[in-house]
Amino acid sequence: MKLDIRIITLYRYFGYAAAQMRTLFRQQMDKEGKEWLEMMRDDKLGLVFFLFSWPGLYLMYSYAGTYLVIEGWKNLGLHDPTIDKLIESPFVDRLRLFRNATFHYQKDPMSWKHLQFFGAEEERTEVWLNSLYREFERFFGENTLPIPDKLKASFKDKTHVQIAQAIQEYWKENPFAQSPAGDVLKAAPEE
Repeated sequence: MKLDIRIITLYRYFGYAAAQMRTLFRQQMDKEGKEWLEMMRDDKLGLVFFLFSWPGLYLMYSYAGTYLVIEGWKNLGLHDPTIDKLIESPFVDRLRLFRNATFHYQKDPMSWKHLQFFGAEEERTEVWLNSLYREFERFFGENTLPIPDKLKASFKDKTHVQIAQAIQEYWKENPFAQSPAGDVLKAAPEE
């Protein structure tokens, strides 16, 4: 496998922005999800309160981070048949607006840009986003640094951040100059 430093760099945005926030969202929802769902169902302001909560913040940052990966994917001209098909969806533009509402100041506590992503098609957008997320996970798993089997075995039940930290520690002990990635990093184009 020929390594591409651009893909490794894009993975950083997936692993640290989208995946880590997704993990934190799921952990919070495991703890408090039932209460939040009841509040959103029973109270007109439930969704507003949710978006100001920790799980709501993690959800918004995870979705926004996923759009950042799409943006990088397109910018780099990367291709994968399954991912390319998924990012042809009109949901991509809604996700872009969602990202903008998350990271650009909005006067209203509930931006239509957030609501538009969910809208009447909430289940469809969530299914689409989960599919895209899984495909990015697959792609990066196949196209980032080669991981020794011993190190891979230590990844079980770890978050993406913990995995990144384990890889960082491994490469400190086994520098890039002694690995197949060394040639890629030395040959990386300067911009």
